[in-house]
Amino acid sequence: MTFVKMPILAGIGLALGACSLTPVPDHLARPADPSARVPAISYRSVTAGAATFRPVDPKDWRELNRDVGPKS
Repeated sequence: MTFVKMPILAGIGLALGACSLTPVPDHLARPADPSARVPAISYRSVTAGAATFRPVDPKDWRELNRDVGPKS
């Protein structure tokens, strides 16, 4: 890379980088301000939507094969 191309590429990078700035949300910009609006707090269980893998009784293998086999 030549020394002529380096400042041009740096200028292009700075120009494109300046375009991608987004405003900082209020709750992040002013964490100590009690009147700042913040997202609502909601409770979500850590096990919500988890499948249970408890042991079950054995089933008839012939019936299970008919369920997954091709339909005729």
